[in-house]
Amino acid sequence: MPTPTIPFALSRRGLFRLAGAAALSAATMSTTVACGREEISGPALDSLTAQARAARSDAADALAASTAIADYATALEIVAAQRAEHADALDTEIARATGAPTDTPTTETSATSTTTTAAAPPPPDIAAVRETLTASARSAAQAARNESGYRAGLLGSISAACSVSASVVLA
Repeated sequence: MPTPTIPFALSRRGLFRLAGAAALSAATMSTTVACGREEISGPALDSLTAQARAARSDAADALAASTAIADYATALEIVAAQRAEHADALDTEIARATGAPTDTPTTETSATSTTTTAAAPPPPDIAAVRETLTASARSAAQAARNESGYRAGLLGSISAACSVSASVVLA
């Protein structure tokens, strides 16, 4: 299958501007939460929670890969920061819709306990990070189809940012 060509060339500075714009849009959407409380539960809550977990996992993978892949370190750090912002935006929406506090889950305790008992897995390579981001983009797009309003926009924005990260930033 031939590799798709990009109809325009982006400079390194242009790529960083694009990544910054994606991060800014995610941050803007997280602060522009709709007024009123729409209670969510069941599949809708599970979907948002799964998206938040995936975002945190993607951020951790990208950050781990940035330490091992010097050529992509800066780009991977940008991806990690964006995915962390996605997780925060999803956590904020979950808290708003359920009335729960906005504390973000931490996995540091479990990570430190597993590193003392077992060797840490090697960081993922660039292809694995791209594949994970592509899967996250598909998953967020699918979840957006089942939502409406702000949540659909948030998930659509996350899907677009993951697609850009996988196909442009990490290209």
